[in-house]
Amino acid sequence: MKGKIETIVLIIIIAAMAAYLAFRPTDRATYQLPELPGIAKETITKIEVTGPENSFTVQRKDAKWFIGPDNRLVDSSKIDRILDIVSALKLTAMVSESKSDRLYDLNPEKRIQVNVWADKNLKRSFSIGKSAATFRHTFVKISGDDRVFHGEKNFRDRFEMTVDAMRDKNVLAFKPDEIKSFTITRDGQTTEFKKRYELNADTASTKKAENETSPSDKKPFTWVTASGEVADLNKIDAFLFALSGLKCNRYLDDTARDTLTHPVISITLSGTREYQMTVYPHGKKEEESPSWSAQSSENNSPFLLADFTAKDIIKTPGDLMPAKPKSEEAVKEE
Repeated sequence: MKGKIETIVLIIIIAAMAAYLAFRPTDRATYQLPELPGIAKETITKIEVTGPENSFTVQRKDAKWFIGPDNRLVDSSKIDRILDIVSALKLTAMVSESKSDRLYDLNPEKRIQVNVWADKNLKRSFSIGKSAATFRHTFVKISGDDRVFHGEKNFRDRFEMTVDAMRDKNVLAFKPDEIKSFTITRDGQTTEFKKRYELNADTASTKKAENETSPSDKKPFTWVTASGEVADLNKIDAFLFALSGLKCNRYLDDTARDTLTHPVISITLSGTREYQMTVYPHGKKEEESPSWSAQSSENNSPFLLADFTAKDIIKTPGDLMPAKPKSEEAVKEE
């Protein structure tokens, strides 16, 4: 009898413990993630980013984004990466309810504060901390909420930008096919290259080869100098290609424009309109590659070109001509 009573008591205890474990409150039920409605990208007009080292404000005008008090054009790929986050910020879990911001780089000395505006309405305000250990989340805090959350994706680096890093680095853009002539000025001498089309037989009697022709009359063309020398087509193509999508390494302060003198090369290109590029002597240091100061008619700011970029466009007229055949003596020496 005593054994049966002990068995019944044991069963009751086990059942009570199971009921407690099944129905006790858990962490999963103690909090609810804030609902963050999406923001249509096209409605966002201003984003303020304030960080421990760099801060900037970008504003949209029409379809373009500009940065700084001088309204410099923003790199479209970089603003798109920021818009992807601020327009659709998603919280995946709560990390901490206590005020332990320092653990997550959300303290004032480390955090990045982001404010998102649509016209005069503040649509989103949040702080960015460090990346989570998974590198697939970022610690964030929503303004007015002391809790720390996991924000979906690793995105702090998208906001750790200087004004110069955010700027559009395109300094010259055109379609190579549109260029009909260009000049190179070096050492005080200017050489002009013109695109010369051949003509169909039925129009040759009425039009001279050097005249402009309609697209239906155009055949493969050549580039010639004013003296009639024929340039190397492949070298011209490479030269125009290097110029057509030219990007700078970084921008100089506008006051640097007054110090730029004695250009190494000046290039003027004529197509649907005129484009100009001027490159100045570099300031070389022994331990690093030189950067070349330059200016373009397509950009208001002076800028620096990387050494390898500058060398693609710093050409003499002779560099664009066909290679001269080797003399018999040179062949024998080889």
